[in-house]
Amino acid sequence: MLNSDKQIILDLGELNDIVSVKVNGDTEIILWYPPYKTDIGKFLKAGRNLLEIAVTNNWANAIIGDEQIPADFESTPNYRNVGNPMKTYPDWFIKNLPRPTARKYFSIWNYYYKDSQLQPAGLLGPVQLVVEEKVKL
Repeated sequence: MLNSDKQIILDLGELNDIVSVKVNGDTEIILWYPPYKTDIGKFLKAGRNLLEIAVTNNWANAIIGDEQIPADFESTPNYRNVGNPMKTYPDWFIKNLPRPTARKYFSIWNYYYKDSQLQPAGLLGPVQLVVEEKVKL
């Protein structure tokens, strides 16, 4: 299959949001918009190959998760119907103290609420290797 008239396409199917593909530990390919497909044939060798896929999602679901925990700062609710700006930096932040809650996300503006709908996330697939004839121009 590794001859020059074939291409070996890695097709990741449905994916949210960005993926890093490594072939045999050193070739890195970043895919950040659909279709999540790339020709990996030139990076493969005869015998065993190592394929690593790392998916990075956006922060929306993490922010929505943090909204389930009581706030450790004061904000202006639904400011002009476009989000929640922070009124002032909290004392724990200004004084470089440990955060008093289990929240992870920190921003001066928030567009998500505890009842916001979670966003699709992760690699849903199906993941396939597709062997195709190279198109000759």
